[in-house]
Amino acid sequence: MSSITSYDRLEDLGRVRLSRNFFMREFLYSEIAAWHGLRNVPDNPERAIEAGRMLCQQLLEPLQATFGRIHVRSGYRSPEVNKFGNENKLNCASNEKNFGRHIWDYPDERGRYGAMACIVIPWLVDYIEKGGSWTAMAWWIHDHLPYSSLYFFPRQGAFNIGWHELPERRIDSYSAPKGCLTRQGMENHQGSHRGEYPEFPQLVSISSEKHVPPANLVADPRPGVESRSSPTKHSVSTQKTLSFSPQTGGAINYRAIHTRNLWRKVGNHTSLEKAILGKDGAVGLFARKVRIDYAKHGDPLYVLVWEGGADKGFVIRPDSNSPEGIRVASVPMHDIQDFESRGQASQRALDKYFGA
Repeated sequence: MSSITSYDRLEDLGRVRLSRNFFMREFLYSEIAAWHGLRNVPDNPERAIEAGRMLCQQLLEPLQATFGRIHVRSGYRSPEVNKFGNENKLNCASNEKNFGRHIWDYPDERGRYGAMACIVIPWLVDYIEKGGSWTAMAWWIHDHLPYSSLYFFPRQGAFNIGWHELPERRIDSYSAPKGCLTRQGMENHQGSHRGEYPEFPQLVSISSEKHVPPANLVADPRPGVESRSSPTKHSVSTQKTLSFSPQTGGAINYRAIHTRNLWRKVGNHTSLEKAILGKDGAVGLFARKVRIDYAKHGDPLYVLVWEGGADKGFVIRPDSNSPEGIRVASVPMHDIQDFESRGQASQRALDKYFGA
């Protein structure tokens, strides 16, 4: 989508479907812009669309599927709107702090993109009114979703939730208890926090989500920055001894592709190392040592593994010539999200990562 230079183009932008239940239009509304006559439209629509899709698909959709209707209070902000809000003390941080956050179409100081929305979940409003704390929701999201940052506010349990290419995994609050609840490096950051949200529902799977194709992005105008639409080089592992270190500390996602079951989900892996090299991981699967019904699922062909919040994952296929019996290649996260929304990945699509 080109720059928004007419009402018709703005109308088209509003109709862009970001995920199963979310469209761009609801993120463009701004009370600041409406009251003060400002233009809340992205300069780089494709960038805003791509970042918004990641926010919706990875964070807002699973939240809505689990807790019910989400109310979006503030989504995208143009630099003009955000600057006005900051200068007039309307609860907006500076543009520099909001690049890669509320300003979806401009990267942060590291050159990375993100998207943020301020939301209210009526389920949480009721929970807090009955004596519950916002911290329960914070820990639930921390344990289940690949968020980058959360910031909670005193009224109606509202909170900012952000997706980012390089997630911070940090939670702060203006609501009591105020301050930083957790961040990387704090003792409470790792492990399960199940005891903090005993009354909360289980995460609802959204694997059946309608496929939404990724945006076709224009070349980045900044010197030396590769266009997101250019071909991606995928690294194929040729190491004799494979090892996989944690990337984000997020949840491990494992999908096996068989001749009969095209997208078998496994949710009990605790690390990339175990999911790929463990006896119940890809190595064990291809060696037919995993305790599943191979006749029912068919021959195992590939395994996709990724860590919540990472910018890439891994595709694994059997290789009798390697010491571990597998071959591994990296896969960009936007491709993995595409496969996840479809609920399958074809042999042709996966072979390309191995140069086939």
